Amino acid sequence: MEDTPKAQESADDLSEDVVTRASLYEQAWSIPMTKIGERYGVSSSYLARVFTSLNIPRPPVGYWAQVAAGKGKARPPLPESRPGDLTSWSRNGAPIQISRSLPKEGQKTSRKASLAPTTLPRRHPLLLGIEEHFKKVRESGNGYLRPTKRSMADLIVSHTGIAHAVSFANQLYLALMKEGLAVALSDPAKHMNRESVDHREKASTRYIHPSLWQPQRPTVVYIGSIVFGLSIYEISEYVEVKRLDKGYVRLSSLPASQRRSPYHDGWIMSEDMPSGRLCLQVYSPYYRAEWIHRWSEDKPGDLVSKIPSIVKLLIGEAPGLAKKVEAERERAELEWQNHQLQMAEWKRKEEEKRRLKVIQDSRDQLEAVIQTWAKVNSIQAFFDDIEGSAQRVGDEERKMIMERLAHAKELIGDLDALKHFNAWAPPVL
Repeated sequence: MEDTPKAQESADDLSEDVVTRASLYEQAWSIPMTKIGERYGVSSSYLARVFTSLNIPRPPVGYWAQVAAGKGKARPPLPESRPGDLTSWSRNGAPIQISRSLPKEGQKTSRKASLAPTTLPRRHPLLLGIEEHFKKVRESGNGYLRPTKRSMADLIVSHTGIAHAVSFANQLYLALMKEGLAVALSDPAKHMNRESVDHREKASTRYIHPSLWQPQRPTVVYIGSIVFGLSIYEISEYVEVKRLDKGYVRLSSLPASQRRSPYHDGWIMSEDMPSGRLCLQVYSPYYRAEWIHRWSEDKPGDLVSKIPSIVKLLIGEAPGLAKKVEAERERAELEWQNHQLQMAEWKRKEEEKRRLKVIQDSRDQLEAVIQTWAKVNSIQAFFDDIEGSAQRVGDEERKMIMERLAHAKELIGDLDALKHFNAWAPPVL
């Protein structure tokens, strides 16, 4: 998809899962927002937030009454997509496109006057309706939710941590948007690595539950030509639990009468359980260009106050990461060139080995032909000598000798040396 969608794209093609900015812009200035909302099965207020997040101008209040009276004002042009901006809206979770015309590392990464939107939405588009998807989950015994939907923001939380995680993610994403930095799912055309999540508060060699939810694509923030991966997860605590039904329950949350462990009522053990406190993990999604930083809450809500410093740090780290990515790219290119040279040398040696083998095989075959010729001549000389000696004996004895000689020749077979020589194959190099 190009950076600026073509204006002539059909506004009536509702079979597509992704609607472009250009299509929404044309519809907004052709029919009222309520009608557009009915088309896509959403409310007009929800659609207004989508327009704001995509930086699409829409008619002011009273516009359609002015049009009916013949006094409608000219519509403003559709602004060009800013670097890293969303360029489409997904109605049902299909991949959302982003502007790929990103500035190079040497250019400025933040210019509020030209890049930051004039007004911010109440909810970042990546988080619209996300709570609904956390209601459709596969249960895991350790309390972490595994939504069936995977094409959404990278949040790993429990039932009780959803509201807190979404609220923090929204404030972080909007703070980045305020600086003119787009937060979106990574570009499907470019492979981005996602840093794995260890939700434990303290590093341990203990077995970690393997069934954490993983997004289909990393959530990233675009800063110039560089992106940082963003993961928000709920920190776990190693506490005593009791298994009830299909999951674990903190022992401290049970009534005193249920904290004991008679055999018929379940076992008491320790498990990593969600704590309600969040951790923000920001990382480099580029192969071998390693960079990672984590901010954790001491108590729920602590991270919000750190958002300005987090944004400032990311903007400051972007040039350094860009240099590291470029250095790794050059290193990978050099390794690829060395690999190509090694492959060329290996092929040359293999070809030389093949050539020498062909020559050796042909020489061995020729030597076999020569040995066959020597054997043929020896046998032929033997038969000739027998036939000559038979001429010097009586008729009866000669007849018997010649019959025996005929049987011997028949047993030996063809003694034509030229026929064996013609079967030899000279080497083909």
